[in-house]
Amino acid sequence: MPDVAHNNTITFPDGQSSWSALLKNADARIGEPDRFDGQRVVFVVDSMQQAFGAIIYGLTHGLDYGVVERHRVSPEVAGRFAENGVTLFDWAAVTVMGDAQHAGDTLEPGRVTVLTSGTTGLLKLIPHSWDTLNTFDRVAELPANTWFLPYQIGSYAWFQMVALGLFKPGQNLVCGDFNDLAASFETALHTGQITAISSTPTFWRHALMNIGFDLIQSAPLTSISMGGEIVDQAILDELGGIFPQAKIRHIYASSEAGAAIVVTDGKAGFDAKLTDPARAIGVKVEEDRLYIRSPYSNKADASGWVDTGDLVERRGDRFLFCGRAGNTMINVGGQKAFPPDIEAYLNAHPNVVWSQVTARRAPLMGNLPVAKVVLTKGADTTTAERDLTEYCSKGLAEYAVPRMWEFLDSVPMRASLKS
Repeated sequence: MPDVAHNNTITFPDGQSSWSALLKNADARIGEPDRFDGQRVVFVVDSMQQAFGAIIYGLTHGLDYGVVERHRVSPEVAGRFAENGVTLFDWAAVTVMGDAQHAGDTLEPGRVTVLTSGTTGLLKLIPHSWDTLNTFDRVAELPANTWFLPYQIGSYAWFQMVALGLFKPGQNLVCGDFNDLAASFETALHTGQITAISSTPTFWRHALMNIGFDLIQSAPLTSISMGGEIVDQAILDELGGIFPQAKIRHIYASSEAGAAIVVTDGKAGFDAKLTDPARAIGVKVEEDRLYIRSPYSNKADASGWVDTGDLVERRGDRFLFCGRAGNTMINVGGQKAFPPDIEAYLNAHPNVVWSQVTARRAPLMGNLPVAKVVLTKGADTTTAERDLTEYCSKGLAEYAVPRMWEFLDSVPMRASLKS
């Protein structure tokens, strides 16, 4: 395990701290770690500062642990934790919530419990360790940066950024405020200190709709990472134009496969050369399905491969992402239309900030594509449906042109920063 970069700073909405200060406060608050002997514990927290305190406490004392925000702990979710032998510990009240669980033979000191986004309401508990979460360990040196951290507490992306701040000297973190993420990003930009950000395409589209362009453009960003969703060419081109000085990368990662593909050439998808079997992190495609072999994964078959469940399609010398297997392709009268293709084409229109394409049942045809769209400010909404239909007819197959349109006032964004 790498040494903790104790002097890295973490800026919260109500002040600044460091890993060493967080540990001192956590030890004073929680006391000796033997109170958790025989227990797999997840700390229930109310703020980013509490979450960071729990993280450094559990790491230092070798606990089998994780963190979750209080508002996510419904009775059903609490039951899911109990089923997995997890004790919920209230960080604010310094007491066990409900009955203490006993992990018995399943206790694994050093295990870190990562939570999925929980779109179905019931979280999944994904086991990791700091060795699998610290994907920056293979980078010998990093330039000093101050990163804006927008991710949801306890998610895989959040843990990756926490690992960066924990183990790499010179990597300071500024935490976003989920009460108003755009406003907290705007406040952080006003300081002129933010030099790097890891986020999703939806986050950027949300920010560009809600923060003054001049302020965004003035940010001294030198590093932009995107992931969590399909990264299309439109957002790559837009950010490349706004931040010509920045190194822009998009990363394929998941809580099961770990961080596996890093693309830095400014193009959507990834180069087919990445499927070279000699690579340390393996990538293969079978029947348009993506498989990953990585030391950062936590769920692999006997040969070390993780079935990601993501579909890709080779086009020339690149593979482009087509969405999740089983829930993305729209069958239009026997023809296959992929929403990511339609969305990427729509997002390239100068008046479109964001789009989402789904299927709607239709007589005879089976399904038809329908589109939700957010237009740029000042775009002519009265002719938008006609204009976009005509635009799509010129570049998409006839069956892939959306038949119905809904225009939204803002970019919808979940706590996972996805739309």
